[in-house]
Amino acid sequence: MSKYVNYVFLVILVLALAGGPALGKEASLTRAEIKDGWILLFDGESMFGLSQEGAVTWRIADGSLLADGSGAGYLRTNSAFSDFVLKMDVRMPSAGADAALYVRTGKDSVPTDNGYQIRIGDGNPNWPAGSIVPRSKSSPAHPQAGQWHSLEVDAEGDRLTVMIDQKTVAQAKDASARSGYIGLKVGPGAALEVRNLKLKLLNTLALFNGNDLTGWKTVTPPPRTEKPSKLKKLIPFAGGGKPNVKESAWSVKSGTIHGEKGPGQLETVSAYDDFVLQFAVPPSPRKQGHHTIYLRGDAGKVFTGYEIVLDADRPGAIAPKLAAPRKIVSVAELAVGTVAVSGRHLAVWVNGFPTTEFTDTRPEGASTAQNARTLTGAIALPLHDSSASADYTEVRLTTVTRPLGGIMGKPLPPPTPAVASVQPGGAPVVPVSPEARQEAENRKQSARLMEAALATKNLEEQKNLYRRVVELDPNNAAAVQGYKEAQEKLEKRAEEAQRQANLQIQNQQNESTGQAALQKAETAFVLGNLPAAESQLALAERLAPNSPAVRELRLKLDAVRAQNQRIRYLLFGGGFLAVGGLSSLGFIRLRKKHGFVQVVSGMDNGRRYNLDREVVRIGAVAEDNGEKNDIIVRDVEHMVSRFHCEIHQDKGKFYLMDCNSANGTRIDKRPVLPEQFTRLKNGSRIELASSITLLFGLERRRKNGSSDRQYTRQMSSG
Repeated sequence: MSKYVNYVFLVILVLALAGGPALGKEASLTRAEIKDGWILLFDGESMFGLSQEGAVTWRIADGSLLADGSGAGYLRTNSAFSDFVLKMDVRMPSAGADAALYVRTGKDSVPTDNGYQIRIGDGNPNWPAGSIVPRSKSSPAHPQAGQWHSLEVDAEGDRLTVMIDQKTVAQAKDASARSGYIGLKVGPGAALEVRNLKLKLLNTLALFNGNDLTGWKTVTPPPRTEKPSKLKKLIPFAGGGKPNVKESAWSVKSGTIHGEKGPGQLETVSAYDDFVLQFAVPPSPRKQGHHTIYLRGDAGKVFTGYEIVLDADRPGAIAPKLAAPRKIVSVAELAVGTVAVSGRHLAVWVNGFPTTEFTDTRPEGASTAQNARTLTGAIALPLHDSSASADYTEVRLTTVTRPLGGIMGKPLPPPTPAVASVQPGGAPVVPVSPEARQEAENRKQSARLMEAALATKNLEEQKNLYRRVVELDPNNAAAVQGYKEAQEKLEKRAEEAQRQANLQIQNQQNESTGQAALQKAETAFVLGNLPAAESQLALAERLAPNSPAVRELRLKLDAVRAQNQRIRYLLFGGGFLAVGGLSSLGFIRLRKKHGFVQVVSGMDNGRRYNLDREVVRIGAVAEDNGEKNDIIVRDVEHMVSRFHCEIHQDKGKFYLMDCNSANGTRIDKRPVLPEQFTRLKNGSRIELASSITLLFGLERRRKNGSSDRQYTRQMSSG
């Protein structure tokens, strides 16, 4: 029974993958899930936000991710997470498939012991489905082949819990990895199908408590001084200009942060580095208001850092003009934004749907308008002008610690502080330590190396520069991606060079083999062995199709074959034609028709002449200089020439030739060219010099020389 189920599943999988473009069905969340903070890691119709590694190609069909069993491979998220609940549905054609889920992993191409490995199938008898390798062996779950099963993982602090079909099957406590990516791994030949892949953050820090603005402070733009008027310049005691300051006003109304009377911003007292942030604003039924949030901004300065937009016209955009949303998600009824920030990588979800992804490959700098920024910074809620207002119902986050991933059983190195210490009423103060100074120096050097890597056109040099950046900063996503792309380009270049070399060798071999085949074909052709010549010539044509010698031999061989074919046809049909010809000759001769001409217009109207000779001459005189006419015609105007024309008979057919007559000859009113034969048909009218008209006719005659018509008259009179 299990074999039958496996077969049916594989047939369905092949049918889903066949037929060209992948078929997708957009995934979705319920309104309650969106409000509760759930996001989709797979949108059901594209690979957006995911990266593939290994031989297997992940495909999409009917809203599911498919690993077709073509080889080992790995698929992971581009965003990193720390504490979360992860849910998905899985299906396998074989319960013993070698498949696993990885959480909190580093950026290994195909992880082995990095992060937490959770078995999906029963491919490893020591660690059945649901096991947390190598910490916790699951209680027997044994997912059925070809059926959908729910899989849930709770990663909270150092505790992991795994549930299959809503039943807890494994638990573990391990502090090896605190943050990292989420991935799916399949072994060689393993097939896996995944759908409804979604995540909810746990242990989030509420930056807004719902009651007051504790942890926030107001920041206004630098004051502008009015220029003194000409009158004030002339009258010194009139005083100088007054500061032009309009402070934004921020308050809490009905559990909502409300800002008005800008410009200015409300920013956090603390600074943050890598994190996953969720914020909510009131729904926008129309394109009005301006709801954005700044990340990694400069403390005490307005409108700095990466700006995430949650307006109705472009929800999910990363300003200024860094990334546009790939899809406009409606915020008319619900407006919740999620932003994952790790190193140089930013990803945005709107109402749980992944809309935007951006990796900042620019050199490190202070202003995100021109440079990338990976340093800690404030989170700010802005008001860009005095007429604007803004409302925020929720702002919370969970930090993503560095380094990402970790090996189970090995303690983590001290993490880079994600939240800076704060002096009362002042700006954030980050403690300066030798490690921090070294990190700052590494980042400066990384920025210089990144700038050099982006400027060079030498792939080998670019690869080495990116490698040095990664050595200094392993979490530099742009450098890792750049190194990978440079490596792939170098490999493709090497593959192309090898392909060209192999092609050249193959062409040389083909040329040599083709020349040998041509020589054999020519020898067989000379000896008359046409089948052998054809076989060798076909090989030569395949290996050297453009050779003139090959084409020449093909023409000769085809000509000989055609000649032999004609000879066979002649030999085969010759006897039949001979017998048929002899048998029909008598009939033809019995039925032979004799020609005649009859004057139908002229002096001898009605007179008839039989055409009993092979050549019958027609003219106006009987004889001249030894030449005679067989038919003498007379006309009053003497327009007919002395030797006007001739009628020739050949195999029962009659032809007329004009003998360069003075006034020409016409057949059925068409002029006849001199000294050219024109065939006569039964009933043709011959006009001689437009003066005499002869009617040409055909008739059968009996042995006594009388025609059928004469014989009929004789019989009737007797």
